[in-house]
Amino acid sequence: MRRTDLDWVRVGAFGLLILYHVGLVYSPYDWHIRSTHTFDSMRQVLLLTQPWRLTLLFLISGAALGFVSTGRGAASVLRARAARLGPPLLFGVLVLVPIQAWIEARDKGSWSGGLLDWMAHQFSPARMADGLPVNHLWFVIYIAAYTVAAMPLVAWPGLARRLSDSLDRALRGWRLLVLPAAYLIVVRCWLYYYEGITNNLIDDGYNHAQSLAAFLFGFLLARRDSVWDTFERLRWPALIVAAATLAMAVLQAVHPGGGAFHEIPRNSVFALDQWASIVAILGFARRWLRGPQTRLLRYLNDAVFPCYLAHQTVLVVAVWLLRPARLPAPLEMLSLVAITFAVSLLTYEIVRRIPLIRPLWGLKSLARPRPADPAAA
Repeated sequence: MRRTDLDWVRVGAFGLLILYHVGLVYSPYDWHIRSTHTFDSMRQVLLLTQPWRLTLLFLISGAALGFVSTGRGAASVLRARAARLGPPLLFGVLVLVPIQAWIEARDKGSWSGGLLDWMAHQFSPARMADGLPVNHLWFVIYIAAYTVAAMPLVAWPGLARRLSDSLDRALRGWRLLVLPAAYLIVVRCWLYYYEGITNNLIDDGYNHAQSLAAFLFGFLLARRDSVWDTFERLRWPALIVAAATLAMAVLQAVHPGGGAFHEIPRNSVFALDQWASIVAILGFARRWLRGPQTRLLRYLNDAVFPCYLAHQTVLVVAVWLLRPARLPAPLEMLSLVAITFAVSLLTYEIVRRIPLIRPLWGLKSLARPRPADPAAA
């Protein structure tokens, strides 16, 4: 089963991820590489998607697992997920991420040698003992871990059904907007305030509290039409709340007192914007994006994972090569957006045609044609 509305939201969210990462190039944050042009106002621009984008993707990933696991055993689902996520993760860590890490080390002055020397250093026993950088692939690691965490629910569908029934009853009507928002406010004001976010699977309590919860929410409620109908009914109130809280978040970001009272007001507004935006996006998508799967959607949906794997390496290399030209900031920014999208899609176009490397980029192996039946000759 496929939900075209969720497919469109997934494609859109990954497209926004590229724009977000381009924004980080111009932000005051310590990202992998930055432009010579930096703007403090980019903090506020990033707030347009920062609160909700990844949480939404985890929710959709959980829903996708809910759809594909229907009627299948846990072992079968695990094998399929391992085949889909394992090779790209290994390939990314061994090939894609080291290019980013080498450029970052060169840019920040901690390494002066070439790429091959860096690779030898990166994969030396001493370095590997401290752990390898995974950069943007942390998301793939978390999806894999959350898939394993959901396996008891796949193995015991009766338990999953009871939990789904309970959630369905608990989140009827306005409670779908209020209760998850209240949960996210609590974990943001508590876990994020004291622990922050690390993107390290072993030590990332706040991230797991929001992302695993969103993943399991999507998994348990993927097939509950009543819940998705409620998303649709709440789309306008949620949009109003999201717009209001976004404006408040921007004001808190620029106001010197934005972090007062142990950051409870700021974190509460962030979490409320997070969930209200998700409700609005899913509600409007259900209203307007349901329908037959088009060729364009099928193409983009297949391209998302390879483009995700490629995009950050493409972007880091593009910044490294473009920056010496000292282009005006608007031209440089547009160039980075165009290059990142174009080269990522070109990568997909190439790898999807080469059966041997398709699994390394998260694509299914091409089905082999069945041998002709001699009796039919």
